[in-house]
Amino acid sequence: MTNQIQAELLVLGLILLGSSRFLFVSHTRKDSMAVVPLVGFIISIFNIVIFGVSIREIIIMQFSLWATIWNFRSMLRLLSDVVVDHYELKLVIISVINVIASVSLIFAVFNFLPASVNASKMGVTEKISVLHGNFKNGFSEIKEPFKVTNAKIWNFESSVSNPSGRTIVVFVPPKTANVEIYRIFLQKLAKNGYSVYAGDFYTSDGKWFNRFLDMPFARRFAFLFTYLRDEERFKEIYRANKTVLVKEYECLLKEAAPKEGEMVFLLSENDAGEAMKTVWEQNETLIKGTYDLTFIDNNPSKGLGPIENTDPVLAWHLGLEKDRSGYISSHLAMDVTDFISRQIIGMDGE
Repeated sequence: MTNQIQAELLVLGLILLGSSRFLFVSHTRKDSMAVVPLVGFIISIFNIVIFGVSIREIIIMQFSLWATIWNFRSMLRLLSDVVVDHYELKLVIISVINVIASVSLIFAVFNFLPASVNASKMGVTEKISVLHGNFKNGFSEIKEPFKVTNAKIWNFESSVSNPSGRTIVVFVPPKTANVEIYRIFLQKLAKNGYSVYAGDFYTSDGKWFNRFLDMPFARRFAFLFTYLRDEERFKEIYRANKTVLVKEYECLLKEAAPKEGEMVFLLSENDAGEAMKTVWEQNETLIKGTYDLTFIDNNPSKGLGPIENTDPVLAWHLGLEKDRSGYISSHLAMDVTDFISRQIIGMDGE
């Protein structure tokens, strides 16, 4: 169970506790439990900041706000040191509704659990580098508190090393997603023997919208909204910011530090083709091919990542089937593996 799921269950559990207090709290004491829904609401805001804006977080935040508003008078009585001798019928009815809604949402959280894979059981290791800086001046690993995170670079490696050297896959996810959305897919690529580097960047010299919408918690939602409402506008934004994508690929290439004789393949999804072409032209002797996941057949969530596995609420919202088996991620990884294998065989035949 991920940290995000645990945080969501904490919020819903607090609302359930605060809403059901009329069943077990004495009516001759201060109603101190009235503040519990407010605590849940505050945590739900932190969840959005930490995990980003999404359908599930918005629903839980709105529900916690609703519960907090209906307990506002109770909180005022608590602040005034008023002893409760009874609960109003209206509050009891609303509390019952909130209890039912809390239980229903808890069930929904479990029903829409994202797929997960034990990387160690797959023979895959993961390393996450949390960085501060920008493309112009470079990045450094954050080792002190209170520094802004401007990049997260993920490295997925097979626990079995290849004696003939690494085959490196460099992946920049579309801005409608992030590395977390592709995590199972990238794990499976590493299991197939590739050294995989992927990253999310939020730098001062890599802006897409504006200062607010480019913040880590808001950018994916802004891109999803744009992509689903106005695809032409989405493509226009990508074309205008091709240089940002090029810098992201270059940063990941630097992190991968390929040695002589090692092969590199660039990977993308959703209109990053021009950026990959530019990086390829600048590193022709190093990069052996590029591939766009958008062109894979039987990929129902093209441009969004394997959301059927890792964002089942969004998949459900878009009319797609949720999939906890990880099939879609496996399908994408197999297709990429076939492409790389064909490229290598073609080079060997030359």
